[in-house]
Amino acid sequence: MKSELITPFIEATVTTCETMCGIKPVRNGALRLHEDLLKPDDLMGLLGLSGTVKGAVVMSLPIPLGLFVVGKFVGETITQSGPDLTDGLGELLNIIAGAAAAKIHGHSVTLALPTVMIGHGNVIRNSKVAPWVTVPMAFPEIGEFIIYVSITES
Repeated sequence: MKSELITPFIEATVTTCETMCGIKPVRNGALRLHEDLLKPDDLMGLLGLSGTVKGAVVMSLPIPLGLFVVGKFVGETITQSGPDLTDGLGELLNIIAGAAAAKIHGHSVTLALPTVMIGHGNVIRNSKVAPWVTVPMAFPEIGEFIIYVSITES
């Protein structure tokens, strides 16, 4: 998997969270390939990518961290799972993916509508397009989350 297809998602996550939420995430470990089932946290946003590249991006967070981050994003305290949380995470992921797509030079990228799932035990099968690249991230002193990217040139 080409780093020039993964790096834009890392940069876009940092820039978007810092700008839109007022909190700056950092990489929290080495990138690694994930070739079997993904077992995301209890809050997960998924967004498909098509065009001259195809694949998907997933943002996976523990629910308490999701409540905090989405609350910062929308400018109000969110205390429970529900439409405010899912809509907010979907929109945040949409902004991240759009910013990343703009940084993937020489490619036309179309974003699908984001899907957000809440619940224990969700799994995502390995993409037939490309293996998932696991990008561990953290908001220092707040919590850890993961960005998964599966992308290839069409």
